Amino acid sequence: MTRPPKRPDKPAASRSGRPLSDDAELPFSRTPRVEDDVRGEMEFHIRERAKELEALGMPPEQAAAEAAALFGDRADVEAQCRDLEQRRRVQKRQSFAWHTLGQDIMGGLRLLRKSPLFAGAAILTLAIGIGANSAVFSLVNEVILQPLNFPQAHRLVRITEQHESGWGNLAWSTALEVREQSQSLSDLAAYGSGATTVLGTSSPIRVQAASVSQGFYEVFGVQPERGRLPFANEHALGATPVTLVSHGFWRDQLGAPENLAGVQITMDRVYDVVGVLPASFDFPKATQVWTPAELDRQSLSHTAHNYEVTGKLRPDISPAAAQQELSALLARMAERYAPDFDAVGATVAPLQDVLTADLRTPLYLLFAASTVLLLAACTNVASAQMARGAARQAELAVRSALGASRLRLVRQLLTESVVLSLIGSVCGLILARILLIGFARTAPASLAVDHVSMDLWVLSFTVGVALLSALGFGLYPALRLSDSNTTQALREGGRGTVGRSGMRVWHALVATEIAVAVMLLAGSQLLIRSFAEVMRTDFGFDVDNVSTANVDLPTALYTSDGSAIPQFHSQVLSRLEALPGVQSAGFVTNRLPLTGVGMSGSLEVEGKPLSDRGAFNGYAVYRVVGGQYFEAMGIRLLGGRLLEPRDDALAPPVVVVDSVFAAEQWPGEDVVGRRLRPYGMDSETEPWATVVGVVASVRAGSATEPFRATYYFDHRQRVPWRASSVSYAVRSTLPPADVAGLFRRELQAVDPQVPVEPSSMSRVLADTVAVQRFMMQLLGAFAAMALLLALVGIYAVVSFSVARRTREIGIRLALGSSTADVLRLVMRTSMRGVVPGLIAGALLAMAATRSLRSLLYGVSPSDPLALIVAVAILATVGVAATLIPARRAARVDPLVAMRAD
Repeated sequence: MTRPPKRPDKPAASRSGRPLSDDAELPFSRTPRVEDDVRGEMEFHIRERAKELEALGMPPEQAAAEAAALFGDRADVEAQCRDLEQRRRVQKRQSFAWHTLGQDIMGGLRLLRKSPLFAGAAILTLAIGIGANSAVFSLVNEVILQPLNFPQAHRLVRITEQHESGWGNLAWSTALEVREQSQSLSDLAAYGSGATTVLGTSSPIRVQAASVSQGFYEVFGVQPERGRLPFANEHALGATPVTLVSHGFWRDQLGAPENLAGVQITMDRVYDVVGVLPASFDFPKATQVWTPAELDRQSLSHTAHNYEVTGKLRPDISPAAAQQELSALLARMAERYAPDFDAVGATVAPLQDVLTADLRTPLYLLFAASTVLLLAACTNVASAQMARGAARQAELAVRSALGASRLRLVRQLLTESVVLSLIGSVCGLILARILLIGFARTAPASLAVDHVSMDLWVLSFTVGVALLSALGFGLYPALRLSDSNTTQALREGGRGTVGRSGMRVWHALVATEIAVAVMLLAGSQLLIRSFAEVMRTDFGFDVDNVSTANVDLPTALYTSDGSAIPQFHSQVLSRLEALPGVQSAGFVTNRLPLTGVGMSGSLEVEGKPLSDRGAFNGYAVYRVVGGQYFEAMGIRLLGGRLLEPRDDALAPPVVVVDSVFAAEQWPGEDVVGRRLRPYGMDSETEPWATVVGVVASVRAGSATEPFRATYYFDHRQRVPWRASSVSYAVRSTLPPADVAGLFRRELQAVDPQVPVEPSSMSRVLADTVAVQRFMMQLLGAFAAMALLLALVGIYAVVSFSVARRTREIGIRLALGSSTADVLRLVMRTSMRGVVPGLIAGALLAMAATRSLRSLLYGVSPSDPLALIVAVAILATVGVAATLIPARRAARVDPLVAMRAD
């Protein structure tokens, strides 16, 4: 007996009798049947309730109305049900999305595990690109992007004067008048800093001290972590000397006392330590001691530009508006104080911009270079993704045939790229940390990278870079491999060939890698040649075999009105000159060469017409020297004589000028016997000094700045300078380390209260060119990595292309093609990517290297040699990377090749 066929199950029905639609369970359903079901259910309940009321004897119409009233607001119930259904659908879609995402992630991890060689190479490539990018961003973030560590730092501005010859700091009297009259500033602080010797600590120490005006702490919004700030009446001439110290000074030099009562230190006078500033406060940079400037009698001259000035803008006042107001204010002062006022305007700039001005260009260029390196890394991985995806075309075709949409395939492939990129970013963060440690050891102190850390901003940036990188190297391969024409591509692959469109993509990727490497290599070539030019330049003195020592005599023990300072220097010089191996010894009171311009000012040259603004008719750098300074520094005498022992305080004033000064003031004339005198600089009654000699010009500010007109006085004829803060220079045949020990021994033999900081001119030169050297090394490293990526990328693409064309090559060989023909075929094919990359790279390099202009010296940004070398190196790399797989293809056995695939 046969059993009748089983009837299909009916769909579940609601109480209304209407079957519930399966469409309501679909995540993207837009059907209105849910609303119909809700209404049917409500009507069913109302009808049933009405029947119950009728059974109790209520008329039908009244029963229906009562049942409806008892049920409540049907519109509200319908809305609540609709909201519940909407939430259910959203949850279902989210659950479905997370489920598929998890599947894609696990699938991506499995594929990486099955392809360890590809995974390792891709992760290492991405780690290099992302790590370099994150490390450099850490520097940019810490030095430039992060606001200064002051409350309302965006309102802080640096104020300078504009002169006919440039710019300068403000005089004390000018700063006070600006503070009183300005409507744009809520407060203003004047300050100056320099090295000094502190006594009263465990041992005499040379520290950086700042002399600050009243309002300094209010401008910067700093409060002491211990003690108090100076009172207003302590910022006054004759007040009890008080000082604040840094946290490090309090801890290391004072022994970290909890109670500051009775704690004193000695500098030019004995100071009561009344407060300790927090460790986070570091302004002016590296300052350890802050004292009230009003304790000293300040010059009323408007030409003594001794103070830096920072102001705090009033709310809603821009730096441009403040600059306009202060320029007008200084113009009125120039009319009132002429000819003693030499400013023609004011500059008001955000303090952060001023403090980071010298670092912006180098750091932004490094960031651009690291971004270009990341582009090379993404291009390399994209090439590998395309090659790997070609082998997966069969898998993707099967998935497509089984119903997977193109969107689903793209999402899967992009998820795999994101997984790869995130793993690479984790490795990149480790590499970035290692790079930051290396930066801290090799970067110049001016970059201030020793405190750079990888904070939340850096981590967020790295994650963002990883995701963008995943899009960069994964989006196009995903779109291409998920194309509906996969069957045709699979058919091409089955014949052992590579589709023409696929080869065009690979050629474009190779060209990109080549162009990036050419650009970085050309830039590094320029920096290398520029650095070589800097080291070959004429500094005006002999750097080798010159040891130096910075010395600050304790001003409490060495006053300007006695003979103690000259006697100290005389004894030290005698002892140094008597040492074996020492050829000459001297000192300078302002600055050593290459350490900054330092003091400069107006002067009056006898016989020259006066300027329109007053008595001065010249402007130059000046130095105050002692002993055999010129001989010790190797500064050549060009005419006349040098300063001699007879040029003491009792002798007529004499001066030595450099060749630039002579050429500016007396071009083509005899210089010796001419007379000049400083104008301004705290004294307008200087005596005339006779020029007795001309020396070679030296570079004052840096190794690449132009020579500046300079003149030299003997310290004994410049008593107001006191010569208490000097830099000794000793020329000897001894190693600098030995001379450093001799400096300490001999100076402390004269006075053990004088601390010494030994160095050498070679070290000074190294510090001067540190930024250029750091840029050269880092950009060179980026270029080397880009070159390696290009080499690997070209080799990988050509190798894959040869492997895919093995059958074609076998057929060609079987039909009579020679080994040379196959070799030319492979080389010609690969050059389709290399040659356009070289051309594009050359064009990009010519545009990009212009940004290096401020870092170059003696080399043009458009120098053709650097470009030719970069192109030649990349062309060689391209040929070398192609030659190995090409030779392997030319030696293939035709029978084996034809049986492939």
